[in-house]
This record gives sequence, structure tokens and C-alpha cells, in this order.
Amino acid sequence: MQEDIRKDFLPLVSKPGWVMTWLIRIFGGAILLVVFVALAVFPFLASGNVPILIIFALLYYPVWAIGMYRFFHYVKKNMSVAIRKIRVDDEGIHFYKKDGSIKEILYSQLGASYLSDEYQVYLTTEVKTWVLAIGIDGNVIKVVFDGTDIGCTHYIKNGRALRARFIEGIVRFRPDLKIDPFVFKEFSIHPEKFTFDGKRYMRHVAEAAVAIGVMLLFSLLLIFIITIL
Repeated sequence: MQEDIRKDFLPLVSKPGWVMTWLIRIFGGAILLVVFVALAVFPFLASGNVPILIIFALLYYPVWAIGMYRFFHYVKKNMSVAIRKIRVDDEGIHFYKKDGSIKEILYSQLGASYLSDEYQVYLTTEVKTWVLAIGIDGNVIKVVFDGTDIGCTHYIKNGRALRARFIEGIVRFRPDLKIDPFVFKEFSIHPEKFTFDGKRYMRHVAEAAVAIGVMLLFSLLLIFIITIL
């Protein structure tokens, strides 16, 4: 029976979204360039007095050079092991890296973590964004599927499908684990078909739009009251 389930569970491989990848690269590179130039000319903007400018520059630029060196070294180090492909199959999720190594999260490894006593699969925040969290040896492991972090070579356009397939694999091969129902709600995944639930997603977007609209209306009303007073 278990073998039949594994045969029916077809592997899913990530697909690169090159349009979004280049948009991220162009805008990200432009922002970094602006920050780089701003930090480079900061001493000239901070003071117009020549003696003070020289003293400040002698103290500032060594620190600036060390900071830039460490930043570019960090980027180079991360890009050397960047993720180039993600594969979800009947064993778990596999991250194929640029240097040829493979990082794996297997269903057999999953268990409890210190952040949640009730659920073994749940959500946690990463830069104010919900991400999938699992437990391995008591530790919390955050699993990101779209390649937007610095550790990926490109943006992954089927990240939602990969995440849904991984959750489906947990349900099929580790039925002993409890999944927080909020996972299905937040990621708009049908809890039985494990497909993208468009209706739930649009309802989620509508709720977010209403909340943002109320906040904007309240802000405008507050500005109007302050202006009158």
C-alpha cells in the first residue's frame, strides 16, 4: 500500500521565472548602487568645512572600506552555494546548490520543535512574512520555496505548487504529524486536493485590501483633523 502511494506521488521540480528574476536583479542592483554612492559621498555631505572634512574622512573611509569588503564577501560566499533547483518527491524536499551539493529535508526527519507544542508543521514570520516552519531534532527550520532570498540563483515561479506538494507529502507519508490549519488558510491550499484555492486566495486578498483601506481612511481622517486644528 505504501509503495502504491509513493508511485502515485509524482515529483515536482522548480521552474525559474526569468522576468521576475531580472526585475529583482535590476531594481536590487539599482538600490545597492544608490546606497553605495550615498555612503561613499557621505563625508562630503556631512560637512563643508575642509579641516573637519579631512579628519572625518580619515576616520570614516577605513570603516567604510571594511564594511564594503565584508558585505561583498558575504554576498560572494552565499552565491557560491546558491540554490539552483528545488525538487519535492516521495522522500522530501531537495535543494540542489550551485556548487553541486544537495541539502535535503526528509519526511522521516520531521518532528517536534521548541516553538510549538501542539503542531509540528506551522507558520512563523520572516521579515514580516509568513513562512512554513517545521521541526527537526527540536530545532525550527524555515522552508522558503520562491527563491527570493539571497541564497537562490533565480526567482521560482511555481513556489506555491512546490509548497503544496511538500505539505501533501507530509500528510501522505507522515500522518502522525499535526499541521496547523492556518497553514492551509494563509497559503490558500485546498486541504484535501492540495491545489491552489483561488477563492480562498481572493477572499484573503479582499480582507487585506479592506484592512489597508480602513487604515488609509483613518490616516487621512487624522491628517484632516490635525490640519483643521
